[in-house]
Amino acid sequence: MKYSKLFKDLHSKSNFFVLPNAWDVPSAKFYESLGYKAVGTSSAALSYLNGKSDGENIPFSAVLSHAKKLLSEIKVPLSIDIEKGYASSAKEIAVNVLKLAELGCSGVNIEDSLKSGDLLPASDFAKILESIKSELIASGYSDFVLNARTDTYLSGSVGEKIRETIKRENVYRNCGADCLFVPGLVSIEEMQDISKVTELPLNVMNMPSIANISALAESGVNRFSLGNSVFDDVYSYFQSVASRSLKDGNFSAHYNHPALN
Repeated sequence: MKYSKLFKDLHSKSNFFVLPNAWDVPSAKFYESLGYKAVGTSSAALSYLNGKSDGENIPFSAVLSHAKKLLSEIKVPLSIDIEKGYASSAKEIAVNVLKLAELGCSGVNIEDSLKSGDLLPASDFAKILESIKSELIASGYSDFVLNARTDTYLSGSVGEKIRETIKRENVYRNCGADCLFVPGLVSIEEMQDISKVTELPLNVMNMPSIANISALAESGVNRFSLGNSVFDDVYSYFQSVASRSLKDGNFSAHYNHPALN
């Protein structure tokens, strides 16, 4: 709770910040040492580290354990990626979010898509948001940031993506969302169009075609999440080095860095 107000204050329509997504204690602590004002998690990274594919294929207890480890080592707000909520009912999802708030987390992002790739009806997702927000407020966590992720730009079933995104922002905002997360949104022009007519802070995610951070801030984006991009880069490098060393029969390249311990 002590960091939630700091995290909520970052979510202003007049502010821009980058949220790095850590996958373990060392990465979270390093991000903090670089001066990042908050740290998030990545469900894709956590799933991979547990030998599973993304998509709630690990138990929620693993998410709680991961959060607890990070919270014990960092002194900045922590936001947790909870995918679809790790439960089947709005009440159960709200209970899961409350458990994270009670641990000391400052926010979550929760998505409105189904495993099929289709989107939940906005009214159904709104009920989930309402349940979460009611549970948080009743338990004294009014500053906890509820980041509503809409997959309008990732789902192939959505035609007019801008219009649907704006419609969902209005519904989600009125049901307790504190921020709108739109992964897959990469057009600066469309970011501007959405930001101009919506009230929630706009969150977009790192993608290969997004290269200019200053342009994001100027377009009305408020929160830029790195997602699993850095984790993927790190593990891709690990795989490359490990494979090359085995092939060459030379492992000396593993010492081309300062000692970590």
